[in-house]
Amino acid sequence: MNNLNSSYRDLKKPLVRVVRFSHGDHPFLPALSVYFQGCDAYPKCFGCHNPETWDFDETFAVDYILLQTRVMEKLSLLLKVNEKVALVLLGGEPLSEHNRFWAISLAKDVKQTFGDAVTVLVYSWRSLDDLANEGIDISYFDEMVLGRYEKNLHTGGFPASSNQVYLKTNELSKTPTF
Repeated sequence: MNNLNSSYRDLKKPLVRVVRFSHGDHPFLPALSVYFQGCDAYPKCFGCHNPETWDFDETFAVDYILLQTRVMEKLSLLLKVNEKVALVLLGGEPLSEHNRFWAISLAKDVKQTFGDAVTVLVYSWRSLDDLANEGIDISYFDEMVLGRYEKNLHTGGFPASSNQVYLKTNELSKTPTF
């Protein structure tokens, strides 16, 4: 299990609006989706399908150990009937400064417990360059949907707008061969 820095843990808790089973947040795997509360995008994405998750509302603060336990239990249930499942981190913004530590910790704990049986997908308005510039550790994310949702570029499929990029992180380190 993740060994949390107690001083950081005492300062803030993850803001989580809902944890639910989903058949649409991942493109093909049954998923457990964790909707983080709070989005730091400015301006906000016009046409966002979760505007209720924008505010960093402390009434959605949860104890990390409780969140982790519930997520592990629900993923275990999914894995009893599926060979492979997904943990999807979205919101709001799971990689906002407030939620980033918790989203990465949850992804790390899930990967250490379930390995490749669980694919971790994170949605963020940020670009790959933003993640690098902010020093965000993406090593526990298997897949990412990056970029702002743009209503005028809505696809009706996955990802939701054509400007968004769907990446598998294991492909990021591959160099072209000639």
